[in-house]
Amino acid sequence: MNDYDMMDTPVLRRKMKKPTTPKAGRSMRGNPEGNSIIYKDKVKLSTAHPTSDDSGLSTLRKRKKKPTEDDTYAEIEEKHMRRSQSSNFSNVSSSSLEEMTPDTLSQISSIMAVPDVTVNSTLTRLKKPRAGRGDVTWEKAVNHARGAPDGAERSFHAKKMSKVSVIEEVPTPVVKKDSPTKENKPITQGKPVERKKSIKVQLKNAANRLKSLKSKGKLDTSRESRKRKLDISLPDESTIAMKKPKDKEMSWKERRQQRKMTKNNYDLIMKAKKLWEDMRRHALPDDQRQKLCQEVFNMVRGKVHEMSMAHDTARVVQCLVQYGNPEHRTAVMEEIKDEIVSMCKSKYAKFVIRKILKYGSKQQRNFMFKTFHGNVRKLIRHREAVEILEFAYNEYANAPQRLSMMEEFYGPSFTLFKNHDTKSLEQIMLEQPDKKDMILSNMKEALLPLIDKDILAHSMVHKIFHDFFHYATDKMRSEMIECLREQLITMIHTRDGSRVAMNCVWFGTVKDRKVILKSFKTHIARICQDEYGHMVLLAIFDVVDDTKFVSKVVLEEMLKSLSQVAENQYGRKVLLYLLSPRDPLHFHPDIVHILQRGDTNTTSKKDGHTRHRELLDFVSKPLLQYIVDNAATLAINNAALLLILGIITHAKGDPTDAMTAIAEIAAQPFSASKGDNQHMVEHPAGHLTLKRLILNDKERSTDDECAVLFSNILLTVLAEGTLKSWAACNRGCFTLISLLELDDIEVTSQVRQQLSGIKKSLRKMTFKGAQILLQKLEGMSSPPRPQMIDL
Repeated sequence: MNDYDMMDTPVLRRKMKKPTTPKAGRSMRGNPEGNSIIYKDKVKLSTAHPTSDDSGLSTLRKRKKKPTEDDTYAEIEEKHMRRSQSSNFSNVSSSSLEEMTPDTLSQISSIMAVPDVTVNSTLTRLKKPRAGRGDVTWEKAVNHARGAPDGAERSFHAKKMSKVSVIEEVPTPVVKKDSPTKENKPITQGKPVERKKSIKVQLKNAANRLKSLKSKGKLDTSRESRKRKLDISLPDESTIAMKKPKDKEMSWKERRQQRKMTKNNYDLIMKAKKLWEDMRRHALPDDQRQKLCQEVFNMVRGKVHEMSMAHDTARVVQCLVQYGNPEHRTAVMEEIKDEIVSMCKSKYAKFVIRKILKYGSKQQRNFMFKTFHGNVRKLIRHREAVEILEFAYNEYANAPQRLSMMEEFYGPSFTLFKNHDTKSLEQIMLEQPDKKDMILSNMKEALLPLIDKDILAHSMVHKIFHDFFHYATDKMRSEMIECLREQLITMIHTRDGSRVAMNCVWFGTVKDRKVILKSFKTHIARICQDEYGHMVLLAIFDVVDDTKFVSKVVLEEMLKSLSQVAENQYGRKVLLYLLSPRDPLHFHPDIVHILQRGDTNTTSKKDGHTRHRELLDFVSKPLLQYIVDNAATLAINNAALLLILGIITHAKGDPTDAMTAIAEIAAQPFSASKGDNQHMVEHPAGHLTLKRLILNDKERSTDDECAVLFSNILLTVLAEGTLKSWAACNRGCFTLISLLELDDIEVTSQVRQQLSGIKKSLRKMTFKGAQILLQKLEGMSSPPRPQMIDL
């Protein structure tokens, strides 16, 4: 009894009839195009020894079913067919077969009637169609062509099934007496399916193959061979013209132009820009410019806001506002009056608002300030909008409008309920003293978000901080200084900002002062030359006790740029304050009054005179050397006269070298000339330097009898006969008069001795200096008359 005879048993037949029950992991996805009649009665499969690799197949559950007449007929036909073809299946044993049924849609769709599909051992049994069912051949063909749906389970993977050879039996249709017979197709034995290599493996193999060919020299990589293989032929010019150029073939400018052409109003924008090029020319007559303005206005009417948001069309609108007539500006204003706040935040539209503020009427400016009301605190924190607020506040706002902008920082009540009689915060504090704490707390809350490097650069913000520091308590002031101390470098270029920095220096702690000084590093030379920033350095010299730290951070950097500082009018103020602080000869009483406010601070402990002496000792020697190195330019510079006097008078050390350097310039041979080659005695600034240095000897000799006098050094350096040559000019005569009026017997007698032989020449001269000098010489030559006593 062969294997197929063993299979033809009632028990096995009952196993083949038993349907399967879906497992728990079975996909519940239905047929994509509705229920199919072929899935209502599943095809029963027989597999050989399912292993652990056959994860997609599940064991069929057996159920008892009474065999019908049709089933018996089909079994008999199948039995005869298996016996006739037993030679082809001799390698299959009965123990290797087991009833299996696919569980999911993907398993059903993966069973194809071609030898490429691998199943362990598949025997397809033809079953007689039941009554009431149609032919399912077409639907099976459709399912076979469609394959597994997306997401279906890959239960019949080739990787798991490739080891088992496939024996597939093609079903033979049941032949009845009333139907024509058909030829049975031969049963073919399938080949094992080879595992396909992945793309990554194929690329790797190809690269290795290419490398081996190159190494063996079998691969020709020359340019001629590539040209022969490619055989490229250039297209005709007509073909190139017909093709649309690709983005890669176009240049950057061409791609940009193509993008612009896709935008709205492209033709209108290009025409307006051409008119703008002619309209903005300075040499264009006014009548032609007005015609162009009218044409541009007709183009942009109704689109002003849209065109103001782009960088090129915004310039067209700006030019229209600048050169247009009042009617054009009014029309533009009407279009954008509801978008003023949003345009202030735009990178390009803000310049249109700036032009309206500059060239608009007074009513239009007032409308702008009314629009800003209630939005100042938001706009001032915006990087673009704060520039418009700054421009409007400094250039066109009057006192009530400035206060209106400031009141938003005083509290919501001042924003909602405006009092037009109020003109300043000082007036509010006097009239409503009970609101002082509320105003200061609101100001503090509003000012803390403004401590940003970009926002702190504007004078409007500086005004708010200055008002806060003026009225704040010690505790609130200390808290604000701690937050603001590292950002003061961005504020000291304005009047209010410098006052804020001075308050931080005066009332800050020792740590606060050190942080402030460190933040000034690399900026000292610029601060010295600033109109308001140099005041901060004066405050530092007054109150900071750590003079070594000040010398290291401030003075060393300043002395490195001493020539730049000394040539600037504000830089000379800093140097003079180090030489003689709060001297009324150099500093206005108002400046002194401002600096005196810092004397009440509680942080400074060192005596002011001691602090000043330590700083002066550090700068004296470099300043004296500066005069020696630059005597030629300083002696004839009228602005540097006070600095020279201050250095020679107050600097610690021997000023002999500095005086000698100036005296040597005056000792040069005198020749009457005009222009740049004038002698120091005849120069408008040089003769004043000599006179002031000579008159300064009176004060020096009074204060210190051992002091070095410039007059003695001058007479020592001058050659014989030099004083007589000075008498040839008016300014030289006045210099000689200064020497004669000096209360020094040695100097006076020496000058008189050298001028004794020029009296006749002085009588012939007509200028005023010669006459006064002659009177001085004659008066000194005659002995004094005795006074008559009335008896």
